[in-house]
Parts: sequence; structure tokens; C-alpha cells
Amino acid sequence: RYVEEFRAHMPCTSPKLNQSPQRWSPPPPNWYKVNVDGAVFKELGSIGVGVVIRNAQGEVMGAMSKKISRPMGAIEAEAKAMEAGILFAWDLGLKNIVAEGDSLAVVQAIKGSVTPAISIQKVIEGISWWLKNFDNWKISHARRSSNTAAHSMAKEAKSVLESVIWVEDSPPFISDQLMSDVLSMDICPSL
Repeated sequence: RYVEEFRAHMPCTSPKLNQSPQRWSPPPPNWYKVNVDGAVFKELGSIGVGVVIRNAQGEVMGAMSKKISRPMGAIEAEAKAMEAGILFAWDLGLKNIVAEGDSLAVVQAIKGSVTPAISIQKVIEGISWWLKNFDNWKISHARRSSNTAAHSMAKEAKSVLESVIWVEDSPPFISDQLMSDVLSMDICPSL
């Protein structure tokens, strides 16, 4: 309600022509965007996985911070984050997803445009199998600046025992980021 009131009083501005997308963008109507990120905690010998799933209005359908107590590198953390995000979307019963992460290597491996690193080959195979279960799916690469909520969730996993999950609720430590993302969505009606 607050967002709608805010939008009603905001003047419309046209986007700058040279402006590249730096913020979170919503999925198409009736789809869900699954943003994922991984973090490496070398000192703990573990990784963190962050997932934020939102609908076309920017509302949170689910969020997760998960710690995996195994020493892994960055590419492995990113692949495990994508796997966790896709499995979480399936568990929530979502059928049309856009899975988005900031690891170009993982995104390209899932799309089949590059051969995955041997250390993530089996994870990529598993992701590809799971994706076939959805009605519709897309994989996309995001810049870190448009994936900040998932990045914060991954870093938060450092203080988590195993995992923490929110369903249709926003984790309090990313609420400002989520609001900022929603407010940055195109608020001008088409002319």
C-alpha cells in the first residue's frame, strides 16, 4: 500500500538513453525471479548460499540463507547457490522461473554455451535435470549491483547454523534493499 501511495505521488521521469540496468528487474507477469549468490568463508571452511525469490511486483515469495560446511571455491559456491535456488523454487511450487546469478561461468555452463569446470560439472548436470521439471524457465546473468539482496543473504549465512528460510516474508536485514529495488522499478505508465 505504501509503495502504491509513493508511486502515485512520484513524477514520471524517462530513463536515460545511456543508462545500463544496474538494479533488480522484475520477471514477466506470472513468473518468479530466483536471484542467487554464493559466498566463501575460508576461515570457517564453508560457503554461504543466498536466495531471494520475488514475483513481478517485487514481493518476496521466499528467501534463504544457507551454510554448507565444506571448503569450496567461488565457482563451486555460485553453482551450489544456483542449485539451492532452483530447488527452493520447486519446493515453493513455482512453475515459471527466471534463475539469475552473478557468476557468468555458471550461467553459461547451464545454458550449455561453455563446458563447466570439472569441480561443478555434476552440480550443473543436476541443475539441468531439475529445470526440465518446470513448465517454463530461463537462466540469466546479473551484475552484482542488481543482485545485492541475494548477495546479502549469502553473507548472512556465515552466522547461520545450517539454514534459515522465509516464506512470503522479507528477511529484516534486506528489507531496505528490497524496498529500494521495488521503488526503482519502472513507475511511469506507458504513454
